[in-house]
Order: sequence, then C-alpha cells, then structure tokens
Amino acid sequence: MYSDRVADPALVGVGEVSTSSGEVLPDLYSETFTYRGKELDARGMRMVLQRKLSSDLTATLDYGYGGVLALSKTDVALQDARRDSYVRNRHTAAAKFSGTIPGSKTRWITSYRWISGQALTPVDMFNESAGRSDPYLNVFLRQPIPGTGSLPCHMDAVVDVRNLLAQGYVPVMGQDGRTVYLVQSSRTVRGGVAFTF
Repeated sequence: MYSDRVADPALVGVGEVSTSSGEVLPDLYSETFTYRGKELDARGMRMVLQRKLSSDLTATLDYGYGGVLALSKTDVALQDARRDSYVRNRHTAAAKFSGTIPGSKTRWITSYRWISGQALTPVDMFNESAGRSDPYLNVFLRQPIPGTGSLPCHMDAVVDVRNLLAQGYVPVMGQDGRTVYLVQSSRTVRGGVAFTF
C-alpha cells in the first residue's frame, strides 16, 4: 500500500514547443519538453512476485492499482493541460525478465508494463520494488568490455531502450497549432560506457 503526494510535478512531452507561457521547458536536442503538471495526490497498492527460473534467469511479475494524472477530455491544448488534468485510478501490470548470458557475461533486462487507460504519470511513480519497470516495452543491455585489465577500472558498454513501441502518447495542441504529445515515457535509445573503480 502507498500514498503519493506530489506538488507541481515535472511531466514529460514530445514535440517542438514555444516557451512563452513559462509552463514549458524545452530540450532542443531531443525534441522533448518538461511541463508543469497538476498536483498528484494518489493512493494505491502493489503486489510483486519474483522467481529465479535458473542461475542466469529471473522472472518478475508486478500488479498495481492507484492514481495517475489523466486528461479530462481528448481535445486539450497544451496550455490547458494542467487545468484539465485530474487524478484517476488505473490498473497496471508488468512482466520483467533479467539475466546474464553465460559466455559473454552480458547482463540484460527486458520488461513490458501495461496500463489500463490514458495516463500522464505512471501508477505508483515511486515504485522501487523488484517489480519496478518503466512503462511499455524496454530493453537494457550491459556488456563488459574485454581488454581493460591494464586500466585501474572496469568498463562496460551500456544500451538502454525505453518505450520501444512509442506507446502511451497523448496528443494535445501546441500554442503554434502543431500537435505535441504528453507521455509517461518517451521513446529513447541511450548508450554509453560505464566505469567501475
């Protein structure tokens, strides 16, 4: 069981927007933006079941029910999104598999989180349980880089793909008349190198 209260949450959108209202902070490089959401005051519950299927494979199931911010109607302008948001209860379920590939020592996690309706925030946004996963289809890979034994650290290549199918996009009209989308999680592909000292 949980109870969340977030005043002025910073929510995510996708698309090009103008900043004249002061409610939107654009990220020019990723074509995403952060906007000021309405207060979220929600209660809910979560159940998690995790089982180690083998020494290299773990399965996790997560079910939750609780409040999210959602739009009260479908034809909302971005500047009215805060006013037209309200707390609505939603069901969510997730399946997550994680493991290690024995020969290469590649660590991987793949998950899918479903939600029962339109939502601007996740159900149980502070979930840090074993069942925690981002909304929709996600893949994470972490591969040790061989031959770094002479360095005083260990290096891994990291690839993180979120919302691969671009689900959960809620269309709203921007101030310039173009459609932008409010999302729980935007489709992203991130990569990099991780150092462990």
